[in-house]
Amino acid sequence: MKLEQEQLEEGLSDAMAKTTALVLKRKVIQKGKQVRSATDLAAKIDLLSIQLSSIAALSLLAVALSGDEKSILSRAGVVSGLFSEDYPNVE
Repeated sequence: MKLEQEQLEEGLSDAMAKTTALVLKRKVIQKGKQVRSATDLAAKIDLLSIQLSSIAALSLLAVALSGDEKSILSRAGVVSGLFSEDYPNVE
């Protein structure tokens, strides 16, 4: 029971972190494929911007998980900001 409470207090368990990292990695790969297949220069730039945001989120997740639990980059705070983008879905 104590272990479960510790995971809840952390805000992000190891399984959640790994799943989030895999989702972000998949998004980076998908956007890369879309960049390569896009013919319009503006669409390529938009897709690259989205891909870069996903890479930044993946990097931030890695930093947050490797640091001290009491640091400013708390695990719960990182996850809340990972998926918020200002970009429209470019299909």
